[in-house]
Amino acid sequence: MLDEGTGALLEAINSRCEGGGFHIIDEGELRPFCPDGEGVAEALSCLADERLIELKYAEGGTYCIKPLPAGRRFAAGRLRARREAARRQWRVFLFSALGGFTGGALASLFLLLLRLLG
Repeated sequence: MLDEGTGALLEAINSRCEGGGFHIIDEGELRPFCPDGEGVAEALSCLADERLIELKYAEGGTYCIKPLPAGRRFAAGRLRARREAARRQWRVFLFSALGGFTGGALASLFLLLLRLLG
């Protein structure tokens, strides 16, 4: 299983290689997405070992990379999970706000009823 940083690197590779096939990518483009304490070469090697990308060559900070279908599915699953989490947070906020409003309204009605009867 990949950590968060390596997953972000895989997403960056997939976004730069939209058309499929091999693409030449400079190390500087990938460095911001690398996990802490891990170099680009090590992270790419990890992705290649997991069979998520194919690495044709790596020379002088230039890499020829092809995302594999498993890598694209993995990145799509991460994106779907993030969207689901955001949607879930929105639902929790909405239901909490509605619950607070409903509770406040019921408490106000109860106090109003007590004043009218008392």
